[in-house]
Amino acid sequence: MTWSIDPVQARAVCRATDEHAQAIDDVVTATANAFDAAQTAVGEGETSTALSEVAADPFLIRLAAIRRHVSTVTETTQSVISFYEQADDDMAAQTQSTMSGVQP
Repeated sequence: MTWSIDPVQARAVCRATDEHAQAIDDVVTATANAFDAAQTAVGEGETSTALSEVAADPFLIRLAAIRRHVSTVTETTQSVISFYEQADDDMAAQTQSTMSGVQP
């Protein structure tokens, strides 16, 4: 079995994924701001209380968790790419040493 990755392309995919995931941050912020504005607009009372309860709904918490998860995955992938590059360099050095008759 042979396989290889293109580290430059893999890093580009990670960067693009992070850039797209930043939209989640914008949605969370915009939604939180909309709830705040709605609560301010209605003033005190049952409607304000209901808006507060909806704003505390796990929806925004889940969105934020998804964003953190995406960041964790892309950061971990970046680390794995670095390990891959190092292992590839080590393997090439070992092969060169073996082929030249020098033991590593």
